[in-house]
Amino acid sequence: MFVCIGGAPRTEWAVQAGVTRDEAGYLVTGPDLLRDDQRPDGWPLDRPPYYLETNIPGLFAAGDVRHGSVKRVASAVGAGGIAVQLVHLRLAELG
Repeated sequence: MFVCIGGAPRTEWAVQAGVTRDEAGYLVTGPDLLRDDQRPDGWPLDRPPYYLETNIPGLFAAGDVRHGSVKRVASAVGAGGIAVQLVHLRLAELG
């Protein structure tokens, strides 16, 4: 049995932080940020955002709060593990 407690992403803080959200309030990441294969406005890096990276380099979103996520516990756990790997990649870029 799966229990879903609430369906609201609770990302109001992201507006002030400048993180891109979809119309429902979920955080937009990775390829979903690209428009016509172009990086998001203001993206300062020479690479596109990593899969779970928001429009702010080094800020990653995983689990149910992410736009297009599956909304299942196992998927959220897996995405969290991937996010850790991507954080390490970002830190390596910084030297």
